[in-house]
Amino acid sequence: MSAQDILKSNFEGKEGSFLDYLQHKQQFHREAFKQLYDAVRQAADEKIEVSEAAREINFIYGQVLKCFMYHFDKNDSFKITNIPENYNRILKYLEDSVAYYFQTRI
Repeated sequence: MSAQDILKSNFEGKEGSFLDYLQHKQQFHREAFKQLYDAVRQAADEKIEVSEAAREINFIYGQVLKCFMYHFDKNDSFKITNIPENYNRILKYLEDSVAYYFQTRI
């Protein structure tokens, strides 16, 4: 699957995407996260249409952060299963890849 396909799949919340697992199944899926991370990094290095990729990356990143915010909100019933103990580091990886994309492409 290409970087563009992975971004689109996450943007649309398609079955098997990281956002599908996180939002709909409330599950942290390591392999889907790795695919998303790699896709963002790859999008920075490829000639993917900037406006489309930027819109998708921005949306996906915001949704991931909201899911983690809801997970830790004591008043919210949204809970992520399989959340890794090192989730801070994992979120930092995603943050770094998003920053890399925008610094490289825009």
